[in-house]
Amino acid sequence: MEDKFVFADGQALSTLNSTGVVSTNIWDIEEDAHVDGQVFGWMNVLILSTTNTGGDSGLLFEFRSSDNTNMSTTELYLGIIQIAQSEIVAGRHFSIGVKKSQLKKYVSGWFRAVSQSLDNATGIDCWFSVMPEEFPVNQLKNTTAGAA
Repeated sequence: MEDKFVFADGQALSTLNSTGVVSTNIWDIEEDAHVDGQVFGWMNVLILSTTNTGGDSGLLFEFRSSDNTNMSTTELYLGIIQIAQSEIVAGRHFSIGVKKSQLKKYVSGWFRAVSQSLDNATGIDCWFSVMPEEFPVNQLKNTTAGAA
């Protein structure tokens, strides 16, 4: 099992609509010998910055699996969390717990507006880990498995 996988490192979610976008990085679990077709852990999202205007119902952060890197064809939803408009604030951290076997080839984050588009940008870090964590991605890159 992968201890940490970074999906987004400072990814800018600009003019986000209800269709959404895939995370910068996509995890090819068929190439990862530690996964064995399953994940057990947490998708963590940290809001780094926001200059959003518009929107009415916030954001959806989704943890998806798919046979295609576009993550929108034959997708499998592993976990979803809705972030209220008032909670889209720099420094806020959210985690989605997941335990799932028989995954498709790829796993990623997917980010979208709940209904009305959000204009400007929200900057995020997003990563998978075996525990819910509140550390920015740049700190995660310098830690090793099992380190506190």
